[in-house]
Amino acid sequence: MTSEWSEARARVERALRELTAETGRPPTVREIAAAVGRSVSTVAYHLRALEQLGIVSHTPHHSRSYRLAR
Repeated sequence: MTSEWSEARARVERALRELTAETGRPPTVREIAAAVGRSVSTVAYHLRALEQLGIVSHTPHHSRSYRLAR
């Protein structure tokens, strides 16, 4: 894994944490994408990777279901 991908995943994780704290509910993938300045598909890719690493959890087919697992 390159450092660029690690940094991007860290930005996605940080945006998820900050947006959840600001609104009191998990953000949409679009909201995270806007916060980090990446495309929705790129953010979705990173969220899936973070889920596989156990950093976030997600309920399939539910919007606003990405949450930090730790």
